[in-house]
Amino acid sequence: MRLMKKFTAFLLIYTIMGLTSAAVAQEYKWEPLSPIKGVFADFSIGSEGFGIGAGARYMFVGLNLGLTGLANSSPPYAHQNPLGVNIIRNQPLPSGYEEERFMSMMINGDLMFYMDYFEQFSFNASIGFYSKNDTILAKNTATGSRYIYNNETQSGLCFGIGAEYVLQDYLNVGAGYHTQRGVVVRLTYLWF
Repeated sequence: MRLMKKFTAFLLIYTIMGLTSAAVAQEYKWEPLSPIKGVFADFSIGSEGFGIGAGARYMFVGLNLGLTGLANSSPPYAHQNPLGVNIIRNQPLPSGYEEERFMSMMINGDLMFYMDYFEQFSFNASIGFYSKNDTILAKNTATGSRYIYNNETQSGLCFGIGAEYVLQDYLNVGAGYHTQRGVVVRLTYLWF
């Protein structure tokens, strides 16, 4: 709850700063297929936790790098086995224990593709690669005590879609969905 309050406050301040910033003193006239350059920052929230990202675009292609799991934590656990019980990595858990999985950190890199054929809206799609590390604990079902069981690394392809709305000639705000990061909110600064 406290993290969500901080996230909302930061997003509100960031948006207000972007809206009140002075636009570059050039007259801009929208033209489809004009060369667009931009940088952006984004925030995400999903099943893997809170994440941040940053990237840049040129014309119809962009690159986004993201880091997710910044506020994730696992409950306290012991590094040594309980007396009389052997919890062995990659072996089935003994009777009375169950597996608990906690994602500790995930990084991703996405190649983005933009469609800017409309004056007020821009659509994007992405394909990328992610890698994440999970901490796996063995939980005693009777006492609730936890012990280290395993660490697991996963990686693979990820995809995303989104849209951006033109707030000012040089400022877009957008939202989208990413298969690993969840819901993404993006603020983009453009120049032509």
